[in-house]
Amino acid sequence: MNTSSELDFSIVAIDKFVQATRDSGYKDTSSAVAELIDNSLQAGATSISISVAVNDKEGRHPIVLTVIDNGSGMDSRTLRTALRFGGSSHFNNREGLGRYGMGLPNSSFSQAQRVTIHTWSSKRGQVLTSYLDLDEVASGELTQIPKPNRVKRPAFINGYDSGTAVTWSRCDRLDNRRVVTITRKLLVALGRRFRHFLWEGVSITVNGDAVQPIDPLFLHQHALYNGATQFAEELVYEIAASPEDLSKTGLVRVRFSELPVAEWSKLSNKEKRERGISKGAGVSIIRNGREVDYGWFFLGGKRRENYDDWWRCEISFDPVLDEAFGITHTKQQIRPQPHLLEALGVDMEATARALNSRARQAHLDAKIAELFTESENRASEKDPMLSPLPSKSRLNRPGYSGDCFV
Repeated sequence: MNTSSELDFSIVAIDKFVQATRDSGYKDTSSAVAELIDNSLQAGATSISISVAVNDKEGRHPIVLTVIDNGSGMDSRTLRTALRFGGSSHFNNREGLGRYGMGLPNSSFSQAQRVTIHTWSSKRGQVLTSYLDLDEVASGELTQIPKPNRVKRPAFINGYDSGTAVTWSRCDRLDNRRVVTITRKLLVALGRRFRHFLWEGVSITVNGDAVQPIDPLFLHQHALYNGATQFAEELVYEIAASPEDLSKTGLVRVRFSELPVAEWSKLSNKEKRERGISKGAGVSIIRNGREVDYGWFFLGGKRRENYDDWWRCEISFDPVLDEAFGITHTKQQIRPQPHLLEALGVDMEATARALNSRARQAHLDAKIAELFTESENRASEKDPMLSPLPSKSRLNRPGYSGDCFV
């Protein structure tokens, strides 16, 4: 049995650790919610429903967020493991969307003070529930994941034969306080982050509204907006996971697209913002079909300019290259390693400069065409003011040449 002095020197001061994880780097609420969706997809879910509502009983922080899926559900042991920091039955398994078992508790406490899980399956015919509470952990009252209880099926659980519901309550760190704003932002962010899964048939809703796939390349015919064209052929690279071990390699695939300048440059500024054209320049980084980052990557000395809004890039890579891309445990940021930058940088920068030049020329051509059209329109407006042309019968009269008789 440990003495109090031994406990004082435990490797982790659990109460302070849990509170510190609240600042562990999630960019926004949508990034944290994405962690829950990752778990649902890992469990084989094809339908995921997100509810954002106000519960006046929650006091100062009344918003409650719940993610419900039709995945395989969990048994008692798996449920307790899922709530642990670092708890995972797939630790360091690269085949799925997560690797370290930090996603569920870490993302939950980044947004809320309490996370409650209900899980069920057709095999067990019962609903199990357990939770983590920040105040109980901080006070020392809660030192282990509570043993799951068997409960009646809650009213908010739909008719799925199996699944899991994760509920955040006492949400004190959400990006916004209005449900309508949170909903709108989730629809956009999740539509882009999980677009490949949505195209494959996965359904995600937020307060009943379907999440529509958003393709930053504007290429996919089933995206919310499309109309771009692919530029050149896809680039494929075989990259070593580490420069110290060349035997372990993975593939990196790079695609570029050009937006239709002649057509879309006529859109209003509001429409360009809604479609994600304005200030949308960048590279989408895809791991296992899921976007993990978006930014100005692998483009060397090329500075970002307004013309760069008119082309896009997507890089997808095999999970064996996680270390090369510098994937963090939150799966929302990359830190490319030098050997990866060196392998992709030259081609990426050259292509970016070529696309920037093409976009610049396309805008110039569109401007010239617009000026020519305006000139034509002005000329057409003045046509009625001109003297009428001679009639055909007059032109055919004998002895008539030009504007005088001979």
